[in-house]
Amino acid sequence: MQHAYRQLLLGMICLFIVMAIGRFAYTPILPFMQQTGGLDDRSAGLLATINYLGYLIGAMVPIWIVMFSKVTDLKIYLFINIISTLMMGLSDNFQLWCILRLVSGITSGTVFVLASNVTLEALRVARKDGISGLLYSGVGLGIFTSSIFIFLFTTASTWKLTWISLGIFSLMIGIIVIFGMHENHNNENKNFKSKNIEQTETIKVKKKFIWGFSIAYFCEGAGYIITGTFLVAIVKSIPGLADYAALSWMFVGLGAVPSTILWSMMANKVGHAKAIYFAFVLQIIAVILPVFSGRVVSLIISSLFFGATFLGLTTLFMSKAQTLMFQGNHKVNLVALLTVIYSLGQMIAPALSGILIGESGDYNASLIFAASILCVGLLSSIYSYQGNNGS
Repeated sequence: MQHAYRQLLLGMICLFIVMAIGRFAYTPILPFMQQTGGLDDRSAGLLATINYLGYLIGAMVPIWIVMFSKVTDLKIYLFINIISTLMMGLSDNFQLWCILRLVSGITSGTVFVLASNVTLEALRVARKDGISGLLYSGVGLGIFTSSIFIFLFTTASTWKLTWISLGIFSLMIGIIVIFGMHENHNNENKNFKSKNIEQTETIKVKKKFIWGFSIAYFCEGAGYIITGTFLVAIVKSIPGLADYAALSWMFVGLGAVPSTILWSMMANKVGHAKAIYFAFVLQIIAVILPVFSGRVVSLIISSLFFGATFLGLTTLFMSKAQTLMFQGNHKVNLVALLTVIYSLGQMIAPALSGILIGESGDYNASLIFAASILCVGLLSSIYSYQGNNGS
């Protein structure tokens, strides 16, 4: 039991570092980089796309290659990720940024998959699946705290120091993972599986469900990431709100922190299917709302809804994948495969949205594009559950 709780805490720290800082700190820092680094929206979208290309590669790595063990590999990738964050503040060379964002993406993907596998496995062995959503709350907590730091500390002249500071902080808490995380107890895990395989019928999942479920998660990756990349820049472009742009990302984190547990509770009460439908609807509202209103209240609601749903949907999809792996006794790592599909959407969308924004600086077309993709995701999720007898 104690081992499971320790793995959960260390898994949360991993996601705090590689997701909230390594990946998403780019969003609130981006407007300051654009002021002094010569970045236009297309270049910013390209950097994001390169990062998500790396994430795609990283999500595939654990499927094919485990060099030493899941935990040892996780620690190696975690350390490399921290160094890539630190080095973002040591140069203003665009080519080097591209390399660093690629490395950050690769290591984010590998750590996300490995941390999810190790932590969820430990919780399942300890029969604590109900708190698995806490793992992904580490991302929301990281977004919330880092955005406050960025708001208070970062200016056009200090954004490099922000990257360095975040890198040093990541290293400090990463040391806890490097020395504290250990392999799961294989014997206990095997005993647990053997007992439950006798009690649980192997569940066959229809191809219709897998296809619909996969397309839905692809659309979620493509749809959410446009707002995830440009939200702070959007607020920065609104007269009268520019000084508070970084705070919009704080509200995203505020909505994200409790969301993983709340959506897990909702899934347990009404079923995974209805929870996913509702989360998609709320996210569509969050993404499209800034198109119709630039008022402060609307932007706060949009940020809160966005934060509450993008991590919530990750929790719902990942927990379903982990359940299918266990109940169906799948040899394929479904968590990794879904992460690959998700990252494909993430990789494609920012570059397309950068083209839609173009020279005009008008983000409405890209937000409408994102909302449209999410609508397809909602319809695909409905399609996947129809006739599958799943909930």
